[in-house]
Amino acid sequence: MRLILISLLLFLLFVPLLAKDKINVVVSFYPLYDFTKNIGKEKVNVTVIIPFGVEPHDWEPTPKDISKILNADLFIYNGAGLEPWAERLVKDVKNKGIVVIDMYKAIGAKGEDPHIWLDPVLVKAQLKVIKDALVRIDSKNKSYYESNYKSYLKKIEALDREIRNTLARCKKKIIVTSHDAFSRFAERYGLIQVPMTGVTPEAESNPKDLVEVIKIIRENKIEYVFTEPLISPKLAQSISRETGAKVLVLDPIEGLSEKEIKLGKDYISKMRENLKNLKLALDYE
Repeated sequence: MRLILISLLLFLLFVPLLAKDKINVVVSFYPLYDFTKNIGKEKVNVTVIIPFGVEPHDWEPTPKDISKILNADLFIYNGAGLEPWAERLVKDVKNKGIVVIDMYKAIGAKGEDPHIWLDPVLVKAQLKVIKDALVRIDSKNKSYYESNYKSYLKKIEALDREIRNTLARCKKKIIVTSHDAFSRFAERYGLIQVPMTGVTPEAESNPKDLVEVIKIIRENKIEYVFTEPLISPKLAQSISRETGAKVLVLDPIEGLSEKEIKLGKDYISKMRENLKNLKLALDYE
């Protein structure tokens, strides 16, 4: 019995030491979680503040969430207005000696569209920022992070080539989306995005703009319009009834559901699901 108690005591003392060997990273939402996990792997503990399956644009943290951020080694958020609450916390977080990354600024992105993770070329820049931050905090494991970074970078480069080659073979180029999330993706791959609402999915639809959307659908004989998993499909369904266009999903990958996480889905697999639906909508030859 005494031996068991001694073993238990040693275990309890040893576990915290193990935990301290890992970098505690807090990220705002899912894509940053996936990118960080692929580079840090077992050397990092990554906490996502915005829960999986929650649309991030108007989400607000609880005091418990803020406490998690203030106890991190590294805090990464997207920036460009996607998480206004994060921008309000930056000063306090930095004052605690925590490394803070506004990803939008870190990669030198321009324009007003915050959806930088939907452009794989910009994702490559994000991966380098994350890798460099982990090396800065944990330089003794530099080669480990470098190796993981190079491995995941190759996967993103392959994804970029796959999207580029596939969309180049599509006869149509216009995508009608539920909100203005795909302008960077469209610009990268030679598409034209026609959004039903603005940059945030909660933005109210303008009747005049919707009349124009319907006109574009009819004039260009568009057969599919896109909705998203984390918002109501009612607007897309209304456009569908008016025009006869079918409804498909184009996921901005702002947050995976718990079911998707359990099924092992990730950023790359979700981008490939999007590509599959784009092939159908854009008449892949």
